[in-house]
This record gives sequence, C-alpha cells and structure tokens, in this order.
Amino acid sequence: MVLRLVLVLLLTGLGSCASRAPSDSDDICEIFSEKSGWYKESKKASRRWGTDISVMMAIIYQESSFKSRAKPPRNKVLGVIPGRRPASAYGYAQAIDSTWRAYKKSTGRGRADRNDFGDAIDFVGWYNDQSQRRNNIKK
Repeated sequence: MVLRLVLVLLLTGLGSCASRAPSDSDDICEIFSEKSGWYKESKKASRRWGTDISVMMAIIYQESSFKSRAKPPRNKVLGVIPGRRPASAYGYAQAIDSTWRAYKKSTGRGRADRNDFGDAIDFVGWYNDQSQRRNNIKK
C-alpha cells in the first residue's frame, strides 16, 4: 500500500515537470509575460546565432504550438488503428533524432533536451545559422 502511494506521488510529480503550452500562443508579448524565463532564453539564442527572436518563436509556433512533448501524429492502419509515426520529430522544435544529434555534437551541448524550451530555441537559432551558411537562406 505504501509502495503504491509512493509510486503514485512520484509519477504525479514527474508529470508536473512538463511545461504547459502558453495560454495565448498567438501573442508573443503574452507568452513572454506568462513564461518569464523564455524571453531570457530567446534573447540568448538570438545573440548567439543572429536570428531574430520573432523568427525563432514563429518557427516553434508552427512546429509544435509551444507544446514541449509534441510528436507528429501516428499513421493509421486500416484507417483506424494507430500505427507508426512518420518521423522521429519531437519537442518544441520538432527536431528529428539525427538533426538533434548533429546539433548537440556541433555545439557541445550533449545534455540538451528537445522538450526544454531553452535548448529548443537555441537549436532553432543554430539550424537557421546552418541554413544560412550552407544554403544562403537569410535568417
């Protein structure tokens, strides 16, 4: 009985670690008001990679609607049975496994997590920087 109670409390506590999406994801000022640490992380990534905060936030909005554990929807087998996901994309930036590994290796941020906003916005800045360097796409 005690073990069951400890397990429930532990799982409840772990579930509360997940960051909730902002209540108004259409208003960047409201987002930064609600998520006070996000602006600091965004500014740091902007300075590091030279990408405007609004561009990085627009990418995250488009990719995940600011959901920390976002994944692509599963394919349906026979139209109703949930099947495999079409890609390994995960987190705020919807980075796939191989690109996330390249980011961690390139930046030395081996402990970066796709569901951590600071890591995800830094990834978006890095990705934009790589896109400019390799393909001459403006930031």
